[in-house]
Amino acid sequence: MRGQKIFITVIIAAYGRRRFIEGAITSALDQSLPKSKYEIIVVKNFKDKGLDSLIKKNHIKSVFSTKSKAGAFIMDALKASRGNVISFLDDDDKFTKDKLMRIYYEFEKDSKLVFYHNNYKVINEAGKVVDVLTDKNRYKKIGKKLFIQKLGFNSSSISIKRDLLLNNLEAWGSLNLSTDTLLLVLAIKFGGKIRADNSELTLYRIHGSNSNINLNSNNTLLTEFIKKKVLLYKKYLEDSELLHELSIGTEFEKRFRTFSIESKLKYNIYSSINNPKMKSVLKLSDYGFVLSHPNIQSLILVFWSLSPKAIKKILVNRLMRTRRMQVSRIQKA
Repeated sequence: MRGQKIFITVIIAAYGRRRFIEGAITSALDQSLPKSKYEIIVVKNFKDKGLDSLIKKNHIKSVFSTKSKAGAFIMDALKASRGNVISFLDDDDKFTKDKLMRIYYEFEKDSKLVFYHNNYKVINEAGKVVDVLTDKNRYKKIGKKLFIQKLGFNSSSISIKRDLLLNNLEAWGSLNLSTDTLLLVLAIKFGGKIRADNSELTLYRIHGSNSNINLNSNNTLLTEFIKKKVLLYKKYLEDSELLHELSIGTEFEKRFRTFSIESKLKYNIYSSINNPKMKSVLKLSDYGFVLSHPNIQSLILVFWSLSPKAIKKILVNRLMRTRRMQVSRIQKA
């Protein structure tokens, strides 16, 4: 419905990373939408004279947070926000010039809209667009199977009604990493219109430390890779259980049960390499679910998790090398 007063809050989150954040801030400042219609909040866990000066000079709200969980970290910024629409921007991504103008227009024209996900271009460390990973028709055909995978990915492409977040602060406080997926689950769980737009309004950056594992360096050891994967998948495992719980009673409940089981399998794979005597975090009912709802990825993970330690290490080493080559190709694109 036209006439609804919309005010946007852009939350830029930086947890320990300084390298790209000035570019993110500049892109949020350089918008075609009038400054009177939006605010910017930067939440970070570090102090930097140059960055703090940039923030102060441009009258940006600054929130310092020591929270280790991504949900609680974002929540500290959310509490300082004034907007009734929240747009997220990761510290290593950028907005295109008309991003916020489009967000403003979409939420103003439709009062039932609660969740909006725009398309994005993939860029490398240097900021160059990687054409092979950029899909102008990403949402042209988006069936139920790909709905979660595509719309529950990339916070920098997501805008959501603030009330939906404030009414679910408990869920936010316990979330480790999967903020993008939680945003979608809340929209699914509590109703309202969800929109996927093919407009490329975000620049999503891929670099060697996206997942806190330095794949730029050929010196990254397999043991280091495995250790960090164990920590990473432990967090995803906890998140996936929360997301599944929230999805119960929705049409996507089975998809999130699958996501939860696959997170357990991945955690088992990496943990058992370090500790062959570890007890599986899976239950018999989890294996039963996989067998009764078979898909290729789940079955491969089951086989992998039941393999001897030597086989697991070989496969993980191949995965690490493949990922490293992928990152290298992207940076050379």
